Amino acid sequence: MFWVALIVVGLISSLVFHPLFNYKAGESYGEKLNKIYGTYWAALVAHLIGAWVGGAYLGKWGWIVADYNVIGGFIGAIVIGYLWYLIAKSQTKSEANK
Repeated sequence: MFWVALIVVGLISSLVFHPLFNYKAGESYGEKLNKIYGTYWAALVAHLIGAWVGGAYLGKWGWIVADYNVIGGFIGAIVIGYLWYLIAKSQTKSEANK
């Protein structure tokens, strides 16, 4: 159940926050989701890693589901996802300048 909670947090955060970070990519939700270096799948992996780190590092407070800190997982997923977005954005600009 721990892994299910982690995957759900990572998936929800990637589907909600990745397009918000990538708001200049296009008009539609699909363009915002996929027009970035590494596409959506790389961002999903970053959010899953962030959900795991945030859930483990931020301890046992807040909303706990199956021994997993859901609020900490969302915080970690957002932070690591945003860092991935910054890295991917810089890679996209450097690829365009070649």
